[in-house]
Amino acid sequence: AGIAGAAIGMAAQFDRAMSSVQAATHASGAELGQLRDAAVQAGRDTAYSATEAAHAIEELAKAGVETTDILGGGLSGALSLAAAGEMDVSEAAEVAASTLTQFRLRGRDVGHVADLLAAAAGKAQGSVHDMSYALKQSGLVAAQMGMSVEDTIGVLAAFASAGLLGSDAGTSLKTALLMLANPTEKAAGLMQELGISVYDAQGQFVGIVGLAGQLQARSEEHTSELQSLR
Repeated sequence: AGIAGAAIGMAAQFDRAMSSVQAATHASGAELGQLRDAAVQAGRDTAYSATEAAHAIEELAKAGVETTDILGGGLSGALSLAAAGEMDVSEAAEVAASTLTQFRLRGRDVGHVADLLAAAAGKAQGSVHDMSYALKQSGLVAAQMGMSVEDTIGVLAAFASAGLLGSDAGTSLKTALLMLANPTEKAAGLMQELGISVYDAQGQFVGIVGLAGQLQARSEEHTSELQSLR
């Protein structure tokens, strides 16, 4: 009787979760059936329950991820991120969905985002949680500047390697990008004097790699000049 009661309770939880999915997705009967099947399959194939998978679907839908993209890789990517970061499934789906929105990616890119965050956390200090907090703070501004999600997470990983983690790292990157986009008169004059260009001839951001290359080149030139003076 106890086992039967537990099973009924789990089924009721799953049904409630799927009701929330329907409200978030406005899916048709056929689409809702596909989402239900995907959640059940995830419950069989992963360490997460079907109810947890349904919560992930709900969070992805709330962030604007289309049903086709959820089914086409979004759900599996969110579950992979949760596993890699030892995160709550709903939190992982929220992180993935917000990243997709910031960088105008598709639901099928969730797996790629999960791989990037896990790889960055594995090569630097901090955790996937820290990387996700940093990305939340800086992602929108970085995307508006024209940075890719790969470059943005790469910079945040470099910050983490230097001991700058989480939201502090994201705020620092955001502030730096905003200052580059709208420098003070003194900063703009110095950049012009040094020959550092933030934008190309078409008015596009030269990219974080291109900017870093300019800074390195000018630094080496400046060092050579100082050595010649000695």
